Amino acid sequence: MPRFILIALLTALLALAACGGQTAQTPVNTLEAAAPAATDADLAAVKQYTLDQAQQMKTGSAALAAVAQTYYDLLASHNFDYAAAWAADATTLTQLVADIKTHWLTASTHYELDEGIIAGVPSLAYYDVWIDAGPSAEEAPEEALEWTLTLPDGRELQSPGNFFHSLLEPAIWGTHGDFGGLAVDLDGDGATQLGEALPDANLLLAAAQGLDRATSEMITAVQSWQPTLSDAFTALSVMIPTMNEYFEQWKLSSFVAGESSQEAAFIGTSRLFDINGILSGLDFTYDSLAARVRTADPALHDQIDAGFADLRGYVGDLYEQEQAGRRFTAEQADLFGTEAQAKATALAGQVSQAAALLNIVIAE
Repeated sequence: MPRFILIALLTALLALAACGGQTAQTPVNTLEAAAPAATDADLAAVKQYTLDQAQQMKTGSAALAAVAQTYYDLLASHNFDYAAAWAADATTLTQLVADIKTHWLTASTHYELDEGIIAGVPSLAYYDVWIDAGPSAEEAPEEALEWTLTLPDGRELQSPGNFFHSLLEPAIWGTHGDFGGLAVDLDGDGATQLGEALPDANLLLAAAQGLDRATSEMITAVQSWQPTLSDAFTALSVMIPTMNEYFEQWKLSSFVAGESSQEAAFIGTSRLFDINGILSGLDFTYDSLAARVRTADPALHDQIDAGFADLRGYVGDLYEQEQAGRRFTAEQADLFGTEAQAKATALAGQVSQAAALLNIVIAE
């Protein structure tokens, strides 16, 4: 509303009130009821943000499943002879693999923007394990989620880990020997380099369809979720101080280790990009709670607000340098991880202090 109209409206309302009539009070109360008080936490905004990102993730996962089906059908027409398929349809396969990578990245990006909330809220955390973070039974038998991925050719993978990084990413970029169909020169430069491969069509189709179904289930869970202040503060307290883990994954990935990397995951995009996404979602969550904290302790709110800006700026600067072509060493990655963790630990402590001040329980 233009400022001069708002001033005129308020002037008229005050004039009516001065005359002793009741007419002026009704519009004032209506205006107050139309928006939450300045001290309220906007949990509806947190839920809507989570749902928006999940639905955009679904756009990517559905497109990925569709292209995976096209890819599977093409390989099936060659009896899954990858060399013969490449010899006959290299141009088509090159485009299909490029599309597969694009759709994987779309789905992954929007999940990372949601991960701080999905992984941090106890009632939603199952989906983080299944979709993005859970190890395979081969990696960690006692921690692996028990589930089975059945491939079109009848093979069954028991407790294979998560969809994004245990299954799809290694298959698409050819970093897992059992998931790749054939290493090929996708960019036509005369050399086959890391990330250039035709994925196993059976594995790709099963995992892409599985991710799409899991995304649909996650959306249903988010739609049913009734967020609480405890949910929001728990997500912040649990997910902010996880920098060491993410920076270690970045250090071991090809973005730092290069061609010598033994890491099958985190090749499709830099882990720094993922961290930025996670922090973005957490920052949005805090912004939706900030009015409560600001009312209770303005100085504490300012510290938390500055802490988010500092941590996001720190990670964002590293990512920008990496995108500009700078290659960091493993030693630098360790140093950056230590510094980021220190910032995150301090920030999480301030968030926990705010929760205690507001008598909000953080779930263990």
